[in-house]
Amino acid sequence: MTERKKAVALISLVCAICLLASTLGFFMTHGDITYRLWSRIRPYAEPALEITSLSATQSTTADELILRENVRASSLLMLVNRSHPLPLGYEALIEEYNGAKMHPDMIPAYIALRDELVRRTGIRVYVSSDFRTPEEQAEILAESGGDVAAEVGCSEHEAGLALDIYAPYFGGESLLQTRVGRLMNEICADYGFIIRYPLGKEAITGIDYEPWHLRYVGAPHARIITDAGLTLEEYVGLLTPNVWYRCDGYLISRQLPTILTLPAAFSACSLSPDNTGHVILTVKV
Repeated sequence: MTERKKAVALISLVCAICLLASTLGFFMTHGDITYRLWSRIRPYAEPALEITSLSATQSTTADELILRENVRASSLLMLVNRSHPLPLGYEALIEEYNGAKMHPDMIPAYIALRDELVRRTGIRVYVSSDFRTPEEQAEILAESGGDVAAEVGCSEHEAGLALDIYAPYFGGESLLQTRVGRLMNEICADYGFIIRYPLGKEAITGIDYEPWHLRYVGAPHARIITDAGLTLEEYVGLLTPNVWYRCDGYLISRQLPTILTLPAAFSACSLSPDNTGHVILTVKV
């Protein structure tokens, strides 16, 4: 090889290394872009739901079931969107923690998630928006318009099941620019939360990607939804009525509230309307 060719080869190698270094540097300093790209191409698993049959059953109704000591009625799996507004006269079950109003089941889950984020990143997150009254939702709708805010009765905030999260100086879409925001998106399902409006699902949810909007659905539903890359709309539709599914120590079934079939014995059960005319049973076995 001539000296000229060696020089050209060396220059080409240096240029390639510089290009690679600058590309890596860009993605390392723009974590939000990297995270968005990964969210679009990441592989998802099949929903971790195994159809099962019950060896012994009992029949009851939702009204009768919620009177039992080992049964908890909740609204955690309610589908709330423009097509499924909150029932007329709905009253959210709310408790207050550090000035934030949310469903009581969310409080220990939020605290645990927040503390884990602090432990792993050193950054504390805060709640920017929690429970909203219909009047408050109407004000936000008037200020922001229908392209940004949900109609009154169609917001999960009115159900007390959603939290908007921010890190100091980083809120909204800029939350993904922080390590704590990206980590929150990755681990929130371990604490019963889902990213309610995920990237690439805008046509299903009717809402743009909101990596700051957490919705509480509890275990094991959050893990199933997140690992399979589903929206809540897709998950509710996936549960065929009157079929029992097994997942991670739980039995799950979506049924009509007037005719429920359950295992003959169980340790605990939660019952939530899905706001489509059915209820979802989550039985601990």
